Amino acid sequence: MKTSLLFLLLAIPSVTFSQNIFKARIVDEKTDKPLVGVTVYIPDLKLGAVSDLKGLVEIKNIPNGKYEVRFLMVGYEKLTHEFSFPISAESMEEKEHGEHEESKENEENEEHTIHEENGIIEVPLEEEGIESKEVIVSATRTDTRIEDTPVRVQVLGPEEMAEHIDMNPGNVTDLLGETPGIRLQQTSATSGNMVFRIQGLPGRYTALYKDGLPLYSGFSSGLSLLQIPPLDLQQVEVVKGPSSTLYGGGAIAGLVDLIPKVPGEKPDLSFLVNQTQKGGTNLSGYYSGRNKNVGITFLADYNLQRPVDVDHDGFTDIPKFNQLNLSPKLFYYFDNSTNLSAGISYSTDNREGGDLIAIEDGPSPAHSYINTNKTTRLVTTLTFDKTFSGGSLLSFKNSTSSFTRDIEVPAAFFDGNQFSSYSELSYLMKSESNRLVFGGNLTTDRFKQLNNSTPPEFNYNYYTLGIFALDDWDVTHQLILEGGLRTDYQNKYKAFVLPQAFLLYKFTDNFYARAGGGFGYKVPNVFTAEVADEAGLTAYANVRPLPDNIKAEKSTGLSLDFNYHSLLWDKLLFTIDQAFYYTKVTDPLTLNEDSLASNVIIYYNSPSPLQARGFDTNIKLNLEDFELYFDYTYTDAMVGSSFLELTPKNSLYITLTYEKEDDWRAGIEAFYTGRQYLNGGIESHNYWVSGVMVQKYFPHFSVVANVENMFDLRQSRFGPIVYPPYSNPTFAQIYAPLDGMVANVAVKINL
Repeated sequence: MKTSLLFLLLAIPSVTFSQNIFKARIVDEKTDKPLVGVTVYIPDLKLGAVSDLKGLVEIKNIPNGKYEVRFLMVGYEKLTHEFSFPISAESMEEKEHGEHEESKENEENEEHTIHEENGIIEVPLEEEGIESKEVIVSATRTDTRIEDTPVRVQVLGPEEMAEHIDMNPGNVTDLLGETPGIRLQQTSATSGNMVFRIQGLPGRYTALYKDGLPLYSGFSSGLSLLQIPPLDLQQVEVVKGPSSTLYGGGAIAGLVDLIPKVPGEKPDLSFLVNQTQKGGTNLSGYYSGRNKNVGITFLADYNLQRPVDVDHDGFTDIPKFNQLNLSPKLFYYFDNSTNLSAGISYSTDNREGGDLIAIEDGPSPAHSYINTNKTTRLVTTLTFDKTFSGGSLLSFKNSTSSFTRDIEVPAAFFDGNQFSSYSELSYLMKSESNRLVFGGNLTTDRFKQLNNSTPPEFNYNYYTLGIFALDDWDVTHQLILEGGLRTDYQNKYKAFVLPQAFLLYKFTDNFYARAGGGFGYKVPNVFTAEVADEAGLTAYANVRPLPDNIKAEKSTGLSLDFNYHSLLWDKLLFTIDQAFYYTKVTDPLTLNEDSLASNVIIYYNSPSPLQARGFDTNIKLNLEDFELYFDYTYTDAMVGSSFLELTPKNSLYITLTYEKEDDWRAGIEAFYTGRQYLNGGIESHNYWVSGVMVQKYFPHFSVVANVENMFDLRQSRFGPIVYPPYSNPTFAQIYAPLDGMVANVAVKINL
C-alpha cells in the first residue's frame, strides 16, 4: 500500500462528551466505484461496520485517543492505519499537504488526493496484485469487479498463489487441486498425469487457458498440468458454469485461465529451490523489469524426479522424469494506452514409469515393461491492446502451439504432432451503465501421426470460425443483467448457436444472488483426457478411430448462487457462498464397456444424456490473523441410469491458517473424498487426506516446510495397482493418491 493512501483514513469527528463518529465512503481506487461489503473494524474498541451499497460506512461512539482501524475486503489489499480522535479539518488539510509533498518526493501515487464532501472522507482501496496492486478479471472479458459480474468467478490472488507456488513449484496441480469446486484426477499410474474436473463433469468439459489463449486441448492436453510452472503466474481465474458463449467449444463446465505477471515499475527477480524427501528437485527463476517503452519477463524452470516404488510392488508410483521450461516475453509500450507483447515458451519432458528394475538397470526378459513419454511443446503468443477514452478497449490476440509426444511400450510405439492456432479480434465498449464486448476468432487444430507409429491413423484437420457478443447492463445499483450470443462454424460438425443469460441482484448491502445459464458443445476427439493415458499404456495400439457417424456433444447448463457476508460480534467476518448447478450433455462421448473387457477402446455416442446436478457450500470465517474455510460439494452425475465414473457424491475441504504479516504463517488442511463408482459398477473406498505447512519470512527470502498427505493415505492400501503378467501388465483404475506422504522444504529468494 502506497504511503499517501494510509492517511486517507481520516474521519470528521462529531464530538459529544468525547465521543466521535467515523464517516467514510470507500471506493475502488481504479474505477472510483463504491465498494459494498468492506469491513471496517477498530480492534481496541471492538467496534465495526460494513459499507453499504453506496460504499458508505459509519462507526459511532469512538472516544478520544489513538486507534488502529482495519479495512478488509476479499480481493483488495488489507489496509491498517492508526490515527487520533478528534481530528480537526485543519489538521486533515495539513496532513494531506504533507503527504502530497512526500508522495511527490517519492514519485508515486501523485494522482490520489484527499478530498472531503459533506463531511465524509473518500477512502480508495487498491485491488490485490503482485506488481500493479490490481486484480483485473479478464475471464469475463468486461473488466468488471468480481462483485459486479453476473457470472460466478473465483480468483486466486497473490497470497494464495505464493502459498501454493512455495509448496509445489514444479507445476500448477497444487494450485488447482486446492481450489474449491475443482477436483484433480490422476489418470495414469506410469506417467502420473492429472486432469481436473469442475462440478463433477469429466475433464474434457473444462477449458484450460493461459492469458486468455487456449493452449492445452486435444492431444496436447496430455501431461499439460504437469508441464505448466507457476512461478510466473499473477493469478488464476476460475469460471464455474457454462462459458461456451465467450470461449467456444470445450467450456461446458467452466474454464480456468492462468494469468501471467507483467513487468512493473520495479524489477522483480526471484529464485526458488525445492526438495522433496521422495527424490523430487525443483529449480525455478523469474525476472521482470521495464523502462519507459520496453519491458521483459523471463521464466526458467527445471524439475527432476527419481523413480519411486511407494507400495513395494515392483512398479513405480512416482515416475522418473526430467523437465525443462523456458519462457521469455517482450513488451513494448507505445504510450500509456497502447502496448504490444510477444512471447515464446519452450518445454521438454522425458519420463519413464513401469517396472522399477527395468528403469534403473535396463529391461530384461523378467523385467521388461517401461512406459516412456517424451514431449516437446513450443508456444508463441502475440497480443496488442489499445485503450480509448472512456475505457473502451481494442484487443488482438494470437497464439500458435506445436506439441509432439512420443509414447513407447514393449512392442508398440506412438508418435504424433498437434499444431494449433488461435486468433481473436475484440472490442470492449464502456459506458456508465453498459459494458459491451464483441468480436470474432479463428481456431485451427491439426493432428498428424508421425512415422513408425503402430496403431491406426488418427489424423484430423479442424478449423472453427466464431463471432460473439456480450453485454453487461447495470439496470439499477441492485440489478445487473448479462446477455450473450456466440455462433461457431466448425468445418466437420457445422454450426453451433450458443446463447447465455445471467443476472446479479443485490438484495441488501451484504446479500446478493446470481442466476443464469447457457449452451455449449464439445467436438469429439480420440484423445479424450480421461482415457488418453489408459490408451498410452499400450501406445494407442488398442484405440480405434472415431466412427464416421460420431456426433458433437451438446450441453445446457444452469447455475444459481447466493452470497452473504457480515461482521459478527463486531470482530468476526462471516462469508457464505451457496451455489447450485445443473448440466445436461446430449450425445455424450462414451466408451464401449464390452470392448474394454477385451482391452480395446471404442467410442460411441450414448443415447442417454449425461446429467450432473449438485450444490457447493463455501463458508469462510476471518478473525484477525486466523482464517477458517469449509467447502462441501455434493454431486449427482448420471449417464442414463448409470453413475458417472470417478465422481464422488460427497467431498469436503477444510483449512485453517494463521498469518502474522511479513513474519510467518502456518496452515493445516484436510480433504475428504467420498465413494466413487469405477468400471463395472464397483464402488471405491472413501478416504481423508491431510497436510500441514509452516513458512517463515525474512527480509529477502522465505523458507517453507510442507507435508502433503501426512497420514500416508494410498490407494494401494485398498488393493493392488498392477496386475500380472508383469511383462504386459494391466493397471487398476485410479481414484486415490498413489504417492502417499510427500514432504518438502523450499527456499524462495526475492531480490
